[in-house]
Amino acid sequence: MSFRTLRSFLAKLGDYAVTRTVVIVYCLALYLLVTSANLQVQAAFADLSGPWERVVATLLIAVGALLLFAVRPFVRTRYWLIPEAILFLAPAGIVGFLAPWSGGGDLAVAALVAGQAVLMFFMAPKSRWENGDEMAYIGAVVIGIFVVLYVLFSLFPVDLPRDMGAPMVITLFLALLALGVAILTRWPRWLFASVALVVASLLAYEFQHNAEYKPLQPYAGSNFGHADPFALWLFDRPDADYYRRNNLPYPVFLIASEGGGGYAMAHSFTFLSKMSERCPNFGQHVFAMVGVSGGQVGNTLFHANMDGTDRSEMAPCGDSAATLHTGYLATDHLTPLLAHFLFVEIPRKLLFLGASDKGRSHVLLESFNAVSEPYRPVADAAYWEHFWTFDEEHDFYGYKLGKKPALVSVTTNVETGNRFVFSPFRFETLAETNIDFFRYSGDLEGGEQRLIGPEIGSVALASASFPWVTPSLRFTTERAFNEFLDNPPGTPDDTWQTDGPIQRRSVNLVDGGYFENSGAETLSEIMLSITSDTVGGVSLSCSSRADAIWDGVDDDYAHRALAQASPCTPPSGCTEIRGRPVARLNNSESWGACEVPFFVVSVLVRNTPAEFVTGGEQSFLADPIKTLLQSRTARGELAIAMLEERRCGFSGGSSCSLRQDFAGSGDPNPQIYRGTFQSLVNNAAMDLPLGWDMPAAKMDLIHKYTVPDADLCAPLLDRIGGVKFTDDTGREIAEPVNLLLRRNCSHTHQMMRMFDADAIAEAQEFRP
Repeated sequence: MSFRTLRSFLAKLGDYAVTRTVVIVYCLALYLLVTSANLQVQAAFADLSGPWERVVATLLIAVGALLLFAVRPFVRTRYWLIPEAILFLAPAGIVGFLAPWSGGGDLAVAALVAGQAVLMFFMAPKSRWENGDEMAYIGAVVIGIFVVLYVLFSLFPVDLPRDMGAPMVITLFLALLALGVAILTRWPRWLFASVALVVASLLAYEFQHNAEYKPLQPYAGSNFGHADPFALWLFDRPDADYYRRNNLPYPVFLIASEGGGGYAMAHSFTFLSKMSERCPNFGQHVFAMVGVSGGQVGNTLFHANMDGTDRSEMAPCGDSAATLHTGYLATDHLTPLLAHFLFVEIPRKLLFLGASDKGRSHVLLESFNAVSEPYRPVADAAYWEHFWTFDEEHDFYGYKLGKKPALVSVTTNVETGNRFVFSPFRFETLAETNIDFFRYSGDLEGGEQRLIGPEIGSVALASASFPWVTPSLRFTTERAFNEFLDNPPGTPDDTWQTDGPIQRRSVNLVDGGYFENSGAETLSEIMLSITSDTVGGVSLSCSSRADAIWDGVDDDYAHRALAQASPCTPPSGCTEIRGRPVARLNNSESWGACEVPFFVVSVLVRNTPAEFVTGGEQSFLADPIKTLLQSRTARGELAIAMLEERRCGFSGGSSCSLRQDFAGSGDPNPQIYRGTFQSLVNNAAMDLPLGWDMPAAKMDLIHKYTVPDADLCAPLLDRIGGVKFTDDTGREIAEPVNLLLRRNCSHTHQMMRMFDADAIAEAQEFRP
């Protein structure tokens, strides 16, 4: 072949490639999708229940490729017949054969590809689609399909996408997009106008995604008692007498659930549900559950499904949890999110229609709530009311303490980059808080200020507003002008205003993992607030009101932890009742007549700490973004280190709650004296996807290794009941999943001792 012939061939090949740009890009997009190493993408294909999804997805792609073939610019030469066939058969082949389907349907997929080839053979000689009217007809069909899907996904935002599955939704969108672009290329003016529209919608127009609100009761005032919420909670523990009789401090659990999308949600829910089932008294010992991102979603779903415990007798912990939550937690929440984004939000954005009533964040919440018995949805109530309960028959304070733990949600303020923490009680923190932001917030319609608050679901979604998956949420406050709040300090009398405009402000919140992904910093602040005398201590004193016994609470407050004390009757009674923090667990802690000694137990529900990784290839574009994303994990590790330094000091610069497993002291309960525990998964070793569709097989692994059953841990115990962290040759266990199981066995065993006085006394025999 001469150089001139080669140059001519390459020129023709280039001209041909230009006419097939849309198809080539379409094939490349499908190939990158189905061969992606992303665990969530692989799970979306592999975890489907049968071959029909594979067949239907391939059919949709084949039909789309046939339409692309029909509207292609016609090439009148026989030399391109084979490349033409390969190029237009490639989409169906890529989706049908290269995607990681779970199996089945090979013959049906082959038949579809063969059928497409036959139809293309008969269509190849025809050029009638050059007619502009018929091209416009196909374009109208594409628009019509988009409109139909827009309506269907708006009316059925959860069930219909779940029935279709993520692969079908994505491939259908890509097929329609490729077909639409291919048609527009035949009319350059329309193509340029469309590109300008897309650019304008991206740069000049953005949806505003707002939180939902619920009214508080009563409308005219919050009527929360001003007593310390932790004091109210601690002094009314129904099983406190068990610890008094056994000279034990009362265990107070603070739990922090780390972020990590779907696997973090599954991990936190599984830990809390299995601990509650195995230890019936566990729930009433949990004061607060701090959550970040997926961890907060898991905490919220557990909170919705837990029954408020009120047990006065101590029930022993069991060896296993019989209830499997695999089906509930393996529900597909990703596809409803994708369908709404692709077929509802994108068209609305391109047409400048504004956000739909159900933004994709709220569709995600609707998906979480689309559950069957015996599971319950997240309560349709104000955030405050998950912890405080309104009593219609109240005396002075309408809101009283409920029977469930506090949900503390960690988010990030877009404008300041600081933590923004939702908490139903005030504590000493460096973060911005909902208590300060929503003070006096209300709905001013009709001239009456009705107090309102964000709903529980919106608070959970704000913490889980992950980058580019779900948008930021805007929270807004509105209140009447207050002369004491809104006149600047130092305002002279002659300019002092007693009336003014309505005061409004807003905050945009995103995933708490942007700032710190573990929740340990917030847990540490709560722990310091309830244990440090510098912040006022934990106490109730006699009331100055004639109709109340304790200050800041109604006269029917039970204070069951100190039921034997005669209140406010000096000299023999208690003029003040106090909580006394105990630094180290012991079984010789005598209770005073007017005090409750308590011992804080911190539990981190998290991913296994990252190991050192050798640096890969450098990237001018990717390195800054990668550093920003990884630094959130590093900040989490720093927060955990600071928490554990306060509890037990550093151990060679490592996590003391984990490193003590290898201490070699012969103590089977190395963490119990300081109350520092962790529940671990290992997303790398267990191949856990980050998204909102957790495969059932992965859920089985999380269920197996979280709060592991006694029969799974029994072979790992040594002769004194501790977990062995060395093999038969004396070497430390290094295999990640084996090590994770042993750590979880050890920490679960020790946590359960908190509900057994004899077991605590046994542990004290090894106390250093």
